[in-house]
Order: sequence, then C-alpha cells, then structure tokens
Amino acid sequence: MATDTDNMSPAEMLYAGIQLTRPLLRNITARVEADLDGTGISVGERAILEVLLAAQQATAPEITQILQVKRQLVGRLLKDLVARGLLKSIPNPQHRTSNFYLLTEESKAVIEGIRSTEMARMTQFVERFTDEEIRAYFVVQSTINDVMISGYGENDASN
Repeated sequence: MATDTDNMSPAEMLYAGIQLTRPLLRNITARVEADLDGTGISVGERAILEVLLAAQQATAPEITQILQVKRQLVGRLLKDLVARGLLKSIPNPQHRTSNFYLLTEESKAVIEGIRSTEMARMTQFVERFTDEEIRAYFVVQSTINDVMISGYGENDASN
C-alpha cells in the first residue's frame, strides 16, 4: 500500500510508518522462514540461537527479556532445542531452577551460517540508503519501541 506523504505532517507520516509495522513484521517473518528452509530451524528457534550466539550463555528468563516474548514460548523452544542436541543446559550456581543454556558446536555452526547469509543480503540491501538514513531508521525504531513499552510519558496524546 503506497501512501502519498507529500501532504502529511511529520506526525501523520510517523503514524503511517507505524501502521506499516504489522505487515512489515509478517513479511520479515515470512522471508526469514523461507530462508530457513532446509536448516531444520524455525523462526523462534533462530531467535534463541542468535541470542545465545551473542550472549554465549543465558537463562530462560534472560532470553525471554531479550526477545520480549512469552516465557512459555521460550521454555518450549528451549526444551525442544535441548532434546534435539542443539543446546546444552547447565546448572546455574546462583539459581537452582534456572539453568544456563549454551550453543552446541552444531547449533553454533548453523546460526553462524544463517547469520552469514543474512548479513551478505543486508550488505547488498544497505547500499540503497545513506549511512545517515540507516542511523536515523535505527534511532526512530528504537525510540518507538521504547515509547511503546513505557508509554508516552509526559508528552501523551492529550497534549
């Protein structure tokens, strides 16, 4: 859906951009899912493997917080990944019931391969934009996410 932005105020344009989030998320998920075909990894599992690649080890609550998803989903995915031998679960000396999860050599190779493919595509895609546009996009997306989590604060819609 193309939108004529020439006659929009900045607030209207931002709102229209936010309205694109749901279809964008669906399209990103579909693209990632298609790119994972043949890896034996789902989109949710990919997200967990990526967190553990960056963190090296994490508990289920930490992964849940990083991904901002439901604890039950993370628990189910972790259990399946451990059962398939793609994650190791080790005791957490600070908390008896919250184990640490780590990548296995196999899952590390899988997620590194997935990330390598994705970054090669991003390297081609990023050429469409200037560095300033990419930085501005990141700042706007991060700020919108923070505002949606915490609320509008003192500058709410009634002002």
